[in-house]
Amino acid sequence: MNGALLAGLLMTAGAVPAGDMVPKPGDFRFQKIQRAAGEAEWPFIARGGMLGCTKVFGNRTVYFIPDETDMSRAFNLDMNVFAMSIVNLGMNDILAPYDNVEQLVHRIAPFVTMGQRLCDQAPGTFVTGPEL
Repeated sequence: MNGALLAGLLMTAGAVPAGDMVPKPGDFRFQKIQRAAGEAEWPFIARGGMLGCTKVFGNRTVYFIPDETDMSRAFNLDMNVFAMSIVNLGMNDILAPYDNVEQLVHRIAPFVTMGQRLCDQAPGTFVTGPEL
């Protein structure tokens, strides 16, 4: 079934609140992150950026927005590497080179976890330190 059709059916049936379908700008939570000196497992090309989280279709969805880019689109971080590659199609200048999928998952897992904890904060929250 078409995803948009399914979403519409779930919304009209009351199974998913409309606000959890497509986030508004105020629904995001952000945290500033930066590569520590000597950090070998940093997964991104950029030295820093913002980690963001919002709920999409009721699920906590994590993004990375690099500081050193003029991109108008955030990079989705997900433990499902196949889904992550589809969502980020054409964005090949965000992740640092990796040898295999296991290494990639090992590198991004802490950021996905941190981003999901960020989603537990109130919408509109901006965390500036390593609180999470």
